[in-house]
Amino acid sequence: MLRLQWMVGMLIVSFAGFSFVCAHTGYDQSSCYRIWKDVQMDLEIEGEFVIAKNGEVQLRKRDNRLIWVSLHCLCEADQAWVQTRLDQINQLNRNVISVSQPQSKADIFILILLGCCFFAIVGVVWTCRAKVVVPLLYVAAIALPFFIVGCYGEKSKMSVTHPQPRHDVNQLEKLFEKFRKDGVTFRADDDYFYVESNAFPSHPMMVGIQSWQQQVPLPQPYTGNNAWRLPLLPVVADRAISAKKALYRGAIALAVNGVPIFNALNNRGEDTFLAGELDSYGGHCGRGDDYHYHIAPVHLEAIVGKGNPIAFALDGFPLYGYTDADGNKPEDLDELNGRFEKDGSYRYYSTDRYPYINGGMRGVVQVRGDQIDPQPRDAPVRPAGHPLRGAKIVGFDRSDNSRRYTLKYEVDGDSHTIQYVINNHRNFTFTYIDRDGSRSTKTYTRK
Repeated sequence: MLRLQWMVGMLIVSFAGFSFVCAHTGYDQSSCYRIWKDVQMDLEIEGEFVIAKNGEVQLRKRDNRLIWVSLHCLCEADQAWVQTRLDQINQLNRNVISVSQPQSKADIFILILLGCCFFAIVGVVWTCRAKVVVPLLYVAAIALPFFIVGCYGEKSKMSVTHPQPRHDVNQLEKLFEKFRKDGVTFRADDDYFYVESNAFPSHPMMVGIQSWQQQVPLPQPYTGNNAWRLPLLPVVADRAISAKKALYRGAIALAVNGVPIFNALNNRGEDTFLAGELDSYGGHCGRGDDYHYHIAPVHLEAIVGKGNPIAFALDGFPLYGYTDADGNKPEDLDELNGRFEKDGSYRYYSTDRYPYINGGMRGVVQVRGDQIDPQPRDAPVRPAGHPLRGAKIVGFDRSDNSRRYTLKYEVDGDSHTIQYVINNHRNFTFTYIDRDGSRSTKTYTRK
């Protein structure tokens, strides 16, 4: 009887040991705002870690400016912190494995351990030759393979990823090249394709909006360190981020004409299209007088051609129009408006109803403050406006080489006008004309 109890205990310990070896801890990403010490310049820098590459560290300061600091100029403690952070990132990347990859050394060790446990049990039973224990051996021999297959089968399900193709920089350049006349420029490094723009498209803006917060479109300085960046090698995330519950702030995609695309829901969780907040091109202005889309800019297909992307989500995956490569309307889209194609690549598609665009992030991104980070920041000129009940925008005109603009709107049948002039990239003069013809003028300076 004692031998039987001992054997059962050995079985329990063996399986418990297996569970312990298979367990792993998660990664807790803490805030990266800290004081960095540049020993070469003998100064301290308060900033948030963004990325490290080519021997340099990029930091975001409290005013959102991005700066680069040479790694060797930092103190030893800071260098050690960066190395630890990179090791954590590399470990996370190694955890996202493909089913085509060979088993790791840890997997082989687990199998060897299980085999040793099994043969140890066989040896003990052979020595004891207890009639009661032999049936337990048969049960263990039958159950153990199923247990292994079950564990590894579940692990395989969790580990299955779809290796994504790397973007061809030449192809990206051809797409964005079509919008140089709109102020779009670009560059690339080993990891990202950077897009510079003023988010000021050549098509008509604002006309048709029936729910307005008195904002007007102004060119934005999305240039230099404040440029948009698209991963050249998108990575499918273990868990997608749904835009129904998150990402209410900031952009989630970038159209090929350099105009950002925001969540189809506004910051109150309402459908912006159904709320009458968008113009005939699917865009409007935010609180910083920044123009952006909330639904798919399918009008861009006429420029880039059918079958080409009209935008890219900030996780790097492309957004296409209403039809796929075969000219058919996809009927098997997932909850994010995307699907894996026959070659394993992932694509988002446009739809004429919610979510209209990519309904979230299928790829790996970093989220801070309910928005994807890093991403460019707008540069407000005026104080944010307030909702103007009953207003409807009926006209938007350009003149003087796109330096003078006139926006016309109606409130209860009465006409009103806002005229503004871009004096230079920092100074803007606004003239507000009421229904009775009275005028007020004010000049704003961008900080």
